[in-house]
Amino acid sequence: MPSTHARNTYLANAVASAPRERLLTMLYDALVNNIAVAEDALERKDFYTLNERLLRAQEIVLVLRGSLKPEIWSGGPALMSIYDYVYKLLVRGNVHKDRRALSDARKVLEPLQAAWHVAADQVLAERAAHPDRAGAALSA
Repeated sequence: MPSTHARNTYLANAVASAPRERLLTMLYDALVNNIAVAEDALERKDFYTLNERLLRAQEIVLVLRGSLKPEIWSGGPALMSIYDYVYKLLVRGNVHKDRRALSDARKVLEPLQAAWHVAADQVLAERAAHPDRAGAALSA
């Protein structure tokens, strides 16, 4: 098993070298993965791992929430509400060992995860097809 330092170095390099369109998808991937691992930990009654993974998931939700600018996008307020709801589910899942709360959080996030992947793929494909317009899709 790789050391924590090696894992952290790898992750830091992956984030630093990722196109900005992929950063959001990486956060969603980590968020959904942490919830899935927490669900498994709850089944096994591994409360240490459950707590650890849900705290990471909560941190990611706070990062997503903090980076959202609801005033510049009409869907922003709704997405902010979703982040608030998911955060509450994660806390409930951790404090009360509530399987359904974790399952509900994952089920809310998975379609968003897929949608952000599609959006990132489209932006990257557009950039590859029109390198002269690089960055225009993100600055809008």
